[in-house]
Amino acid sequence: MVVPIAERRHVFSIEEYCDVAERSPARIEYWEGAILDMSGGSPRHSAICSNVSRILGAQLRGAPCRVFDANLRVRSIAANRATYADVSVVCGPLELDPADKTRQTVLNPSVLVEVQSPSTESDDRGPKLDCYKLMASVQAVILIAQDRSHVIVHERKPDGSFAQSVHETGAVDLPVIGCTLPIAEIYEDLPSP
Repeated sequence: MVVPIAERRHVFSIEEYCDVAERSPARIEYWEGAILDMSGGSPRHSAICSNVSRILGAQLRGAPCRVFDANLRVRSIAANRATYADVSVVCGPLELDPADKTRQTVLNPSVLVEVQSPSTESDDRGPKLDCYKLMASVQAVILIAQDRSHVIVHERKPDGSFAQSVHETGAVDLPVIGCTLPIAEIYEDLPSP
């Protein structure tokens, strides 16, 4: 009897993924040839994302940077991954992925924000964070807890490495985009968990 060592699966190209994503009624991600379903967010998750978008959007009005919601697909070519951050900030013109004929994937975010949920936390703190850090344009990755006042910022240093800081009160300074995220405002008017 022959026992297969591994199950065969189709390895999608980024072009195939973009074509499938264009037709899909749900948001899907791409990681090393696999297409993955994305889970939906809770009302609390959505409210935190809205608060962060509102805070940053107000501060960036008239600036060369723009805030995008979770519908903007970003791609790390180095990590072979296309995903949707909860909030993205892109400074300057959008650099569109030439592999995406639908022109919906951006290669140059400056700041990426992930609001963590139980189903995404290990990815957000591990492989997805590593993916984001491989993008040369990314200057800061912000991880926000839903269940408590807890914000982790991974900020790129001049030598290209990342420094981590944790914030539970006060404000998060983001000098790369000239903004400040007051912790109290991130968690303002949230629905009960």
